[in-house]
Amino acid sequence: MNSKADVIAVSTERAAYPQDKSRWFGSVKKEKLRLAFSFYSPDGNEIAMPIASMSAYLKRDFPNVEILLEPVLILRDAEKYTPENYARMIQELEADVIAFSIMSPHWYPMEPYFSEIKKLMPDMPLVIGGYQAMLSQEQTIENPDVDYICVGDGEYAIGNLVQHLKGTKDGPADGMWEKMIDGSVYETEAHQIGDLASLPFPDYDVFEKENGFKDVNSSIFGPKGKLVLPVMTGRGCPYRCTYCCNTPILEGWKTKKTFLRKYDPQDMVDELIRLRDKYGVGYFEFWDELFLSNLKFVRAFFELYKDQIRLPFSINSRVEVMNEEFCKTAAEAGCHTIWFGIESGDEEFRAKMLGRKMTNKQVIEAAENCKKAGINRLTFNIVGAPLETAENMRQTLRLNQTIAPEHFFFFPYIPLRGTPLYNIAKEEGLLLTNKKNLHYLSAANDQQFTLNMKERPELLTAEDYNEICMQMFAFQQANNRLNYDDSPGAATVEDKSFSLVEDAAEESTIPVPQPEAASILDGVKNLFRS
Repeated sequence: MNSKADVIAVSTERAAYPQDKSRWFGSVKKEKLRLAFSFYSPDGNEIAMPIASMSAYLKRDFPNVEILLEPVLILRDAEKYTPENYARMIQELEADVIAFSIMSPHWYPMEPYFSEIKKLMPDMPLVIGGYQAMLSQEQTIENPDVDYICVGDGEYAIGNLVQHLKGTKDGPADGMWEKMIDGSVYETEAHQIGDLASLPFPDYDVFEKENGFKDVNSSIFGPKGKLVLPVMTGRGCPYRCTYCCNTPILEGWKTKKTFLRKYDPQDMVDELIRLRDKYGVGYFEFWDELFLSNLKFVRAFFELYKDQIRLPFSINSRVEVMNEEFCKTAAEAGCHTIWFGIESGDEEFRAKMLGRKMTNKQVIEAAENCKKAGINRLTFNIVGAPLETAENMRQTLRLNQTIAPEHFFFFPYIPLRGTPLYNIAKEEGLLLTNKKNLHYLSAANDQQFTLNMKERPELLTAEDYNEICMQMFAFQQANNRLNYDDSPGAATVEDKSFSLVEDAAEESTIPVPQPEAASILDGVKNLFRS
């Protein structure tokens, strides 16, 4: 049933699988296996595309699997989603296995949840996937509460795990690492799925609630009053930005020509029509790492989208390809907003430290091309990166002031294991070991911005960092005007910059927001309601 996974994952060089040392092989005896998916949502969003794709695959090829979903929705109810209360919620599901899709910044906040789950359910295997497991394998599998980690694409791997737990296929769960009874770890190769046509389109039913999508926070920047649905036209990005998780994954991809994967344009449009009609979608957000990774696809897709769908949408782009013709074509197809990274206003720092080699002239021209075409501009900017100076930060602000994008978004640099910039921070001795709990509420909530690395006073003092961030925040508040209707000044987007919280060594749980912050929390929650 799952032969594709065997082909892409089996290695003839690995040691024989010690099946007698597996704690979980054949542990599920009942006919229907109950699998609970989860993810951590500190920013309010309740859609996880990896889970949508794995759910679709399991529903197609494994009808004897019952799929459950219980994400950790901190902004919904901080008390309800404490580690202890969440573990009791999982216990009530009576699942046979729980699988978390975890991004690297969420690892430390999630560890207390794993611990509480294992206290209540020591006989249920716990699986970790996502960028955390892919880029920090040793750190992830060493957690005492983790039994398996998925080290690559998850669709075939989760299917293999189902067969493994039911004992219907001898050997390991290919695509996974497994912690054995004796504490050793059996490793298999990461899955690298090069043909998206072999997979079904993602399953959105898994995210629906009793009232459908009416109470599902499905968007980060989309309009209120419409169902905004995130979609992806493919996977992979050809660029090697030093701060991005994509870079180490690209470096480790065995067949580079299959790394940039796109669906067939007409197949993709047909799926969007199906989603539009089934759910009443009013706006699409394309969550591709880079929507423009294949310009041939984009040209064909825009033409089909314009003729057959006619809904507003937003995309993630690069300034290098945002010429006047492209922006005009995108606008004609219905493009409402283009998100693009500036990251730093200093050309030299941006190129040498961040791996972004465009010029400021290109940035300004791309922004102007969007404006001429009637497309909104949303810029991403990183502050507090390794070896950044106060003047670098000021240049970032000045460049954005020159462009005056409809939405200016800035966030503190977060060291991500496995990325080149993380390695630089480590070599420079800048990493902080006691910064673990990460929250996606804006640092502007308390108007106190703190560096996520050790201070390098000769380059950037903590005081300067906070002062310049406050200037950025003031610009953001005064300038942001991203609209989705014709009412003047009807901006609907707010900043949710990252902030990290210092932990005492003995702390093991995430602090619950205090009551006085309720109005801020409510404002952020409302931002995501479509």
